[in-house]
Amino acid sequence: MAPRTRFAPSPTWAPHIWHLRTAMYAWLEAKKNGWIFFMRLEDTDQERFVAWSADILIDCIKWIGIEPDEWFMGENVPEKWEYWPYVQSKRKDLYKKYALELIEKWAAFYCFCPKQQEVSEVTSNLHDHNCRNLSKEEIETKLAKWTPYIIRHKIPLNEHIIIEDMVHGTQKIDTNTLDDSVLLKSDWHATYHLAHLVDDHLMKTTHVVRWEEWLPSLPKHTLLFKQAWFEAPKYVHLALIMIIDKETWTKRKFSKRKWDPGVIDIMQKWYLPEAVFNYLVFLWWNPWEWETKEFYTKEELINVFDLADCNKSWALFDIEKLNWMNSKYIANLETNELYTRIEEYLTKYDKDFYENIFSKSTKEFNIKILKELKTRLRYLGEYKELTTFIYGEPNARTDLLLNPKMKIDNIEIVKKWLKLALDILNSDSLDFSELDNIKDVFVEKIATEWLKNGQVLWPIRVALSWEEFSPWAFELIYILWKEKSIQRIQKIFEKI
Repeated sequence: MAPRTRFAPSPTWAPHIWHLRTAMYAWLEAKKNGWIFFMRLEDTDQERFVAWSADILIDCIKWIGIEPDEWFMGENVPEKWEYWPYVQSKRKDLYKKYALELIEKWAAFYCFCPKQQEVSEVTSNLHDHNCRNLSKEEIETKLAKWTPYIIRHKIPLNEHIIIEDMVHGTQKIDTNTLDDSVLLKSDWHATYHLAHLVDDHLMKTTHVVRWEEWLPSLPKHTLLFKQAWFEAPKYVHLALIMIIDKETWTKRKFSKRKWDPGVIDIMQKWYLPEAVFNYLVFLWWNPWEWETKEFYTKEELINVFDLADCNKSWALFDIEKLNWMNSKYIANLETNELYTRIEEYLTKYDKDFYENIFSKSTKEFNIKILKELKTRLRYLGEYKELTTFIYGEPNARTDLLLNPKMKIDNIEIVKKWLKLALDILNSDSLDFSELDNIKDVFVEKIATEWLKNGQVLWPIRVALSWEEFSPWAFELIYILWKEKSIQRIQKIFEKI
């Protein structure tokens, strides 16, 4: 039987970066080695369950380009695989059965302590010697009286357990430092400790990829598999994510509570999934020390990826580095492909702009804009912001016409140069269909006037865009065409 690994998120809120990273790493390892990669929904924590979270998780996995071999597929499942169901809340009866079997194997015990102790998975003492040492007769008496109970893991005392992790190596743990965690609550809902034991056993999981905060639980899970007489999977605990706190400007752990960027944020800004995939892979992993290549296709990553090469240290999520990488992917897209993706983005996230502005412009006009913006866009969500002055009619800003740094400090000179631009634009000899032709005509005319290109083109660019930062004058003339270019320059010329 082929090895099996899984992605098993909890639907407690919108998926975060670590969800995506975990799924990607498990998927890459599975694809490289010919394993089965499946997705399971771990919704045992019903108090924190968020109904829409499962659908969002599916959207995110599909968006990044990961297709599990087996999974729950939301509500409408076309077929059921061998280990169905893949949702833990639908496997409730299984957990009680195995919890009782653990009691028979002396690996768990009934705990009849007051209800309030169930609030935490840890009792006030690591080991509740009262309940774990009850006689068979005492237990049967309490059960006969319908005394409420929970089931706890019975940690063996005065022993050592060897744990192994593919990233963090081998450690020796004193069992006296481990608590008797809750396995089954009084409502018969399993905790993660029991549910993951049962499911990974029954679903034949051979490799578990999860984030580092579960590493302290590895001794308990190693014990549970041993006590249940099950073969334990190999574990990989991935390092946590750091981010620069915007308030203190210091590094801290990535946090949902502080509204750090989530997968939905990245999707809605319309980063390219292939760029996000490439960026996240290299936060915790490098193929070889001497390898300097930064851009990989998924197929290339599948060939070189190895979980054993993952870094132990925490990684810093740098949005500026992601912006840079994403901009490179955008710049390398064929223009028609970029046009298609812009359409997809606008129809999904900005229908008003798409229907009232974008779609009412010709494809030729939109393509010209895209050709210019390809090297400026950090993510496709910037398209509307960067093109407002092109599609719309912004207010003419005369305050930007003067630029002391460029020695443009005389409004009369500015008017002269704007008049020069109008004369060129009104010339019948100017071919607006070629950017190079526009450049050649303007540069030649400026040279005959013994002027510097920058000094003349600055006020022309401002007159065309009315923005401090925009494409250059030639590019704007090429995009706006003759009529609109003349109209804008004429308007600001008359205003000054």
